[in-house]
Amino acid sequence: MLTKKLAEDIVHQTMLRLRHNINVISPSGVILASGDKMRVENIHEGALYVAQTKETLIINEENIALYPNTKPGINMPIMYQDEVVGVIGITGDSEDMLEIANLVQLTTEIMAHQAIVESKSEWQRKNNDYIFEALVHGSKLDGTLTERIQKLPFALSGPFQVILVSLNEASYAENTIPFFFEDLFYKQPILAGHSQLQEYYILLTNCVEQNCRPIIKALRKQKQKLPSLQIGVGPVVQHLSQLPYSYQGAKTALKFAAINNELTFFEDVELYSLFKPRESEEVQAFYRRVLKNLDAKQLETLQSFFDCNLQLKHCAQQLNIHRHTLTYRLNKIRELTGYDPQYFEDAVLLKMACTLRTLQTMKAI
Repeated sequence: MLTKKLAEDIVHQTMLRLRHNINVISPSGVILASGDKMRVENIHEGALYVAQTKETLIINEENIALYPNTKPGINMPIMYQDEVVGVIGITGDSEDMLEIANLVQLTTEIMAHQAIVESKSEWQRKNNDYIFEALVHGSKLDGTLTERIQKLPFALSGPFQVILVSLNEASYAENTIPFFFEDLFYKQPILAGHSQLQEYYILLTNCVEQNCRPIIKALRKQKQKLPSLQIGVGPVVQHLSQLPYSYQGAKTALKFAAINNELTFFEDVELYSLFKPRESEEVQAFYRRVLKNLDAKQLETLQSFFDCNLQLKHCAQQLNIHRHTLTYRLNKIRELTGYDPQYFEDAVLLKMACTLRTLQTMKAI
């Protein structure tokens, strides 16, 4: 389980602190790395004994004949989960090294443990990404995909929900989001990873309300810390075969999250997802006809009025204007467009036109 690179790192780091030669040897007895380059790839008989017995071996003048092609020194097992993954050897007089030998062994095991865990974590991340990409793009559960799913530390049990997260600052996203995911999803049945560019995915499994609510709450809290964080939440689906729908819903929600700068659920913007990509002239003709030539202040007033759920008092407070001023502006919008924002059917058209205008500007449709 020790790679040649890791063995070389262990030798280099250890010999910086010791005046003795260091050998790192595989469980099969092959010297992977050594301060004495001539010994690399040779068989170390003493290390073979250590690997087989899991015991430290001191080689001296009395027993060196039993271990051909070796030199006096101490050879100790490198253990990982009660298995020998390698042997660390210190060349020299054993009496001079007894005090430091255990420390060298401990340091080596720590380095090996860290490298092995990181290697396993990296493989698991790649496995997660492979599974997610396959499922959300409708791949069939063939032998390879099924085998990879079985290697997950939890079962993929429905209901499922896809959440997409993006952060404009690429370097900040790379340094922040993975660690946030690791803390948030520790030991939970959740698939999470890097999807594309600055976009990250979360696949919730067993997504009943009591399981999913804390995740959404934590994401909202994280957005308060990082206002530029954009979060789109897809619809809940029951089966793996429906994950493409949840994924596309999350992508749609993420587009609106970029517009509204808030965590967005697909259900809240589902109406607009019904608009398939159209020629820009067709979309522009609609919202220009409805909105006429409203200026920026009138468009801001209209959007704020919708954000406040058509409540005059709340909207006036948000815009920091008198209620009569707001009423005047709304009446002016009615005169210019022919649509009354305070009348339900007219408000629907105006809201749709405003949203399509914003989406078209951002090239979201």
